[in-house]
Amino acid sequence: MLNRPFETWDHLLRLLGEMQVVFQKFLSMLREEERLLLHMDRQGVADITEKKEQVLETMCRYEQQVMAVMHQLAGPKNQESLGDWLKKSRQPQASSANTIFHELFGLTRKITEQGKKNQTLIRRTQYVVGEAINLIYTGLGTGPVYQGSGALQFSSVPSSVNLQG
Repeated sequence: MLNRPFETWDHLLRLLGEMQVVFQKFLSMLREEERLLLHMDRQGVADITEKKEQVLETMCRYEQQVMAVMHQLAGPKNQESLGDWLKKSRQPQASSANTIFHELFGLTRKITEQGKKNQTLIRRTQYVVGEAINLIYTGLGTGPVYQGSGALQFSSVPSSVNLQG
């Protein structure tokens, strides 16, 4: 562990900067995922999902490291409210760290918004696929078809036995 306070602050700022890069990378992946979803690129979506999982693990590791350094800097009496402690700190690096935290919160909001857009696209894709399957079943005669009189008619399903050709 780092012993001198200025080394610990520098370590915190370095971690926060790296964390910011990882968050930005994740946001870019979500935007790429949106493009892939719009093009219904199943393999592309599968590939980016795997990459997103790896980046999420990296994000969690950075979060744990940042919290450990902040706990070390804040000391035992300030463990309850690290955000308030950072805002009140008179260390020159605290202002930079606080700025980066606010930028990270902004990235988090953008990530959340993009995630919601992608979730909507996924739901839409599920709906389109479900409707296509229903249409296929109806076209094959496995689903009921409403007649003009309102009565249901169940068509027979063609099979290899009665197909000629």
